[in-house]
Amino acid sequence: MPGINLTRVVNHRSTASLLPPGAGGLRSPAGGKSIPGRAIRVLACLFLTIGVSYSQEPYGDPAYKKQGIMDGNLVRTIFLNHGEVALWPFQPSCEWPKGSGHSYIDAVAPWVAAEVFDIKGLTIHPLQANYRENVDLLAGTGVVAGWQPLPGYVNLDQDFPAMSNDPSTWPRRWPDQPEWYDQKTMAAHWNGYFGMGVKNADLETYFVMDDANDREEFAFYPDSTDLARGGLGLRVAVRGFQWSHVLAEDVIFWHYDIKNVGTTDYEKALFGMYIDFGIGGTRDGDDDRGFYDSNLDITYAWDADGSSIDGWAPTGVAGYAFLESPGVGDTYI
Repeated sequence: MPGINLTRVVNHRSTASLLPPGAGGLRSPAGGKSIPGRAIRVLACLFLTIGVSYSQEPYGDPAYKKQGIMDGNLVRTIFLNHGEVALWPFQPSCEWPKGSGHSYIDAVAPWVAAEVFDIKGLTIHPLQANYRENVDLLAGTGVVAGWQPLPGYVNLDQDFPAMSNDPSTWPRRWPDQPEWYDQKTMAAHWNGYFGMGVKNADLETYFVMDDANDREEFAFYPDSTDLARGGLGLRVAVRGFQWSHVLAEDVIFWHYDIKNVGTTDYEKALFGMYIDFGIGGTRDGDDDRGFYDSNLDITYAWDADGSSIDGWAPTGVAGYAFLESPGVGDTYI
């Protein structure tokens, strides 16, 4: 199976999903409530949009891989432009508060799965992801068969993903917004979620990835007009946002715009997050406890004894909340 092996995910020591067991699709948020008992201290919230487009375009490639840091409020973490957030055992990995050295999550990976029929008519369930372990690799390359960053959304002559506060990380032209540049200086404007050059958040990152390189495991071609494209024919535009306002200073918001750029329609599909909590630090995961609240659409975890093996206490609570997804009429997905 491309991406994360589901059996391994279920058996991994700190597994969590944004979808409750048995869910048939993405669920809408209950909204407006707080978790009883303990306060969430490190929280990542997710927005999801879904679309369909058909186009010949470049494929994602690990040659465009970049690693950056989100540090626009009290949460500081490594992230990569193939979708992974935090990177065990390196720091900062969901550190809170910023500068403390107290980490809460070892790694996070978004995934998408769908039910399809291969060229022999067999029902298969490809799953697309990119993670540091338990993933399928392309034969003889060591490259993950899953999400890889697309070219054009970053300045390749430096080491970081595109960040709103650093024009040196931006490409000369944005592939999806080629007209967003200064007519006098010819320099690109920021490709902001809220508009050309708009920096509403204190810090925003933007990158695009796809699953085109996953061509080996299944006899399935998602795009009848491009048989070289593998995976499920998905392209994901990812944005991370941080605000330093007191009401959002403990939160990173992640927005995933998932488009089907192939020609195959999917009647059954799932989106989720694989979350490896590490409450108390990279060496203190054995006594983590977790819970999924189906009313609030949030997965959260805490340390059983409330202290880190590295000697600091009390530990906080880390969580991932699912905020919003598209719907069909009055029916939420």
